[in-house]
Amino acid sequence: MRLYEFISANMETILKEWEDFARANQPSEANLKSRELRDHARAMLENIARDLSSGHATPDHTLDSATSRDCDSAAEVHADERLDAGFSISLLIAEYRSLRASVLRLWFADEAAFSPENAADIIRFNEAIDHTLTESVTRYSDSVLENSDLFVGMLGHDLRSPLQVIEFGADKLKKMEDAHGKANNKMGPVMSSSVQRMKMMLDNLMDFTETRMGKGVKIKVSHTDLADISKGLVDEFRSAHDEYRFKHHASGDCTGNWDATRVGQICQNLIGNALQHGSEQGEIAVICEGSDDCVVLSVKNDGKPIPEADQQVIFELANRKHYQEGNPNKNMGLGLYIVRELVTAHNGHISVESAPDTGTVFRVELPKAQTDTSAA
Repeated sequence: MRLYEFISANMETILKEWEDFARANQPSEANLKSRELRDHARAMLENIARDLSSGHATPDHTLDSATSRDCDSAAEVHADERLDAGFSISLLIAEYRSLRASVLRLWFADEAAFSPENAADIIRFNEAIDHTLTESVTRYSDSVLENSDLFVGMLGHDLRSPLQVIEFGADKLKKMEDAHGKANNKMGPVMSSSVQRMKMMLDNLMDFTETRMGKGVKIKVSHTDLADISKGLVDEFRSAHDEYRFKHHASGDCTGNWDATRVGQICQNLIGNALQHGSEQGEIAVICEGSDDCVVLSVKNDGKPIPEADQQVIFELANRKHYQEGNPNKNMGLGLYIVRELVTAHNGHISVESAPDTGTVFRVELPKAQTDTSAA
């Protein structure tokens, strides 16, 4: 029996050995079910058997051979799901090592005679396994690097505004002391608040590094007043950027069950975006409107409108380059992507409207009732 025939005829036996190996070696906190342990092993084995039967030198491991190679392969999707489940890259590699050994061991036990055709099958089988393994390892490594860059960029982006407040505040205190012989005590609380927010952001970074990347943003809900949070942030930005005109208005009940730190990040990033892309001659307006079941946060700025085509992709990670070009602050352009992720974590919705005569308005709608996912 040729190897490709053996794989097809003994698929369940091979999959059972794959499942047993994955179950015995999975991370202790994973506790995956049979379907999750097997994952895309069947699709990968079917692709390998098809490659062996056709004699392909270069395996084609797309999930559907009739589709474009732009489609993710079974091996790539397997890498994504193992990363999400907390498997290390060494364990991912070990799965393929075990699969190779299982198939050949079972085949040798079944095959009485060894022929030149069998030798050719072994060579092609090893090539196919190596190709599949390469796809999985490449996808896993790329995902880890992308997530690492994202979270480091998130930290750097979020620390920028509080640091600016401290920098400008310290400079003002120095000048006021020179002119009047004493410092203005109003700046002290604002600077202290900024330092506390930086500490919270560093705590968030520690949380991210302690959890497996790629699982989304976790939120820890508590009774939170978005009007108070947004007003405090407007006061911080106003003290650091007195060349701009800031307006804050709140109406209705703006309290809800949200993650106060994350909601603060949403507001901070939207105001920071308005500063970067708005006009100094215009006004930055932050408005909170509460209703029975949700609160709407709007941040408006004047200035050059966002092209309609860009409005469709403005919250995407791939759109970062557009916001880096010509930007003197040289940040990573992650702010709006971060906002979208944080809003999504709160089961909310974000949209943008931009026109020459009305300016640019980012609108966030947050349901008041949330589920705590911090322990999930």
